[in-house]
Amino acid sequence: MTLTNNFNYLQPTGFRLVIDRTNYPNLEFFVQDFTHAGVIMNTADLQYKKIAAIPFIGDKLTYNEMLANIILDEDMKAYTEMHDWMRRILDQDMTTPVDRFKAKTEKPPAQSDITLSILSSSNNPVVRIKYKDCIPVALTDIQFQSTAGGESFITFGASFRFTYFDILIKNKTTGSFTESFSVAGKLTG
Repeated sequence: MTLTNNFNYLQPTGFRLVIDRTNYPNLEFFVQDFTHAGVIMNTADLQYKKIAAIPFIGDKLTYNEMLANIILDEDMKAYTEMHDWMRRILDQDMTTPVDRFKAKTEKPPAQSDITLSILSSSNNPVVRIKYKDCIPVALTDIQFQSTAGGESFITFGASFRFTYFDILIKNKTTGSFTESFSVAGKLTG
């Protein structure tokens, strides 16, 4: 692995979040901030004499929830999309796959991939993080205030769980994005 030749700092506003544009267009447009989920490798601890535990390499990764703060539009479209997504997940559990096939209802899928594009100082995507099989797990409270100033906006939070994420690096010559991880232990990009 070599030292980077790009010493530009990542800007906190340099991101774009894409959540299934067909079914959830307002979520993408109104996302204010986003917290990338942390990762924990669970260790296997071995007790040894009077020493605390000796950690050994773990065998699985645990991903935290990812969080998005979303501006609430006047028609509450973004909030409604999230709420409907959560309700649809619960209602699909009540219907068997055979019944859904017979009714031929075209409902959005219960799970959706979410892509976070990291933008360069020129606002071009350079890295993409693709969260696989995301489901919404929480919507935060919405606080209305009659004393709030005109320049503040109401936001709500949304939490998502997912199975894993891939980091995709942009190839500078072809412009395509490829996975940064390989089992051989070499980083690409």
